[in-house]
Amino acid sequence: MGVFSGCARREVLQLHYLNGFVPGTRAIFPPVKVAVAPIGGNLASGTHDVGGVYSATGERQEILSISNAGAAVHDALMSGLADSGLKAIALDTDLDPKNLPPGIELSLSCELEQLQVIKRFGNAHSVHGQYFTMTSRVGLKFSLRGRRGVTLYENEQLGREEEPPKPVGGEIFFPLETEPAESLSVAMSRAIGTLLANPDFRKVLPPRTSP
Repeated sequence: MGVFSGCARREVLQLHYLNGFVPGTRAIFPPVKVAVAPIGGNLASGTHDVGGVYSATGERQEILSISNAGAAVHDALMSGLADSGLKAIALDTDLDPKNLPPGIELSLSCELEQLQVIKRFGNAHSVHGQYFTMTSRVGLKFSLRGRRGVTLYENEQLGREEEPPKPVGGEIFFPLETEPAESLSVAMSRAIGTLLANPDFRKVLPPRTSP
């Protein structure tokens, strides 16, 4: 366990979605209308500490926080659905599917279950600076329902991002992301992209037909 410092500064992270981060998720559906409810879960509202930056001695140098993460995840989900070809319709509340506006047959709800990013510096240095590792996790639980209230798809998706990338064939890679906000954004984008690429999710939606 590291030693927590009372002098650690706080950084509030801003998340953003990376369109097309998961291959094969762009323009794969026809423009079917899907209502998207506000993001649920305890982490969705308010301000929460989600991780920290630690020195080589284990001292916490920064406390990493996020405010109103649900809004950021909702915006990302709307962008991801639109990028996949669907026509996402934002809802102000989590409506009963039977009360959806006319022309909307599907509703998607999402709960934010996990947000975490940890950056640890090591003692080693290179021409690129001080060595570090960074791990981010974003856990989302999705539920897609039809107008009659029947659950068509339900699953949890965990987006992961680890820096530096693991060696492949003896080749060592340098970190692609150096900032915690970027690393956590990648993990969030991966969780949403994994939903769109999931065969079970895709089979309950009509496939896109060639013009």
